[in-house]
Amino acid sequence: DITKYRNISVSRKVYADLEDISVAKIPGVKLSISKTVETLAAKEKMALSEKLSEKIKIRTNGKV
Repeated sequence: DITKYRNISVSRKVYADLEDISVAKIPGVKLSISKTVETLAAKEKMALSEKLSEKIKIRTNGKV
């Protein structure tokens, strides 16, 4: 379904790294490469949101 999914291309090195991460992320469970990318993206998005919130708090002296 093209309305739900998009394709990405990664180098063989990145793909190999994703395979390693997919095994190590949850002990005893091998995630699909898609789920591994999804998990890493969600984690990075949360980190960026937290950084943005901190910057806003600093600029507004804690008043959000």
